[in-house]
Amino acid sequence: MSRIASLKEYAFMKALHERGFPTPTPIDACRHGIVMSLVKAYPMVHVKGLINTEKVYHRLMELIIQFAEHGLVHGDFNEFNLMINEDEEVTVIDFP
Repeated sequence: MSRIASLKEYAFMKALHERGFPTPTPIDACRHGIVMSLVKAYPMVHVKGLINTEKVYHRLMELIIQFAEHGLVHGDFNEFNLMINEDEEVTVIDFP
């Protein structure tokens, strides 16, 4: 089951990345893990404050809408699966 979930997550990430969504570059899937490019960012759960909170909030809402327009509901869209860099650009990880 883990292998199947991993392959499905890899396929979602690859399709989204190819369509310009802010995901790491998927490289391969093996057993229960995904190999992807390094994201030079921090998990949003570790961020104590933002310079432009409104901009980040609107970007996150745009992403939820874009996912829905492509037929995907990210069932785990939270601060543990969002990475944010020094320029407050968001990368989405962990697709259930």
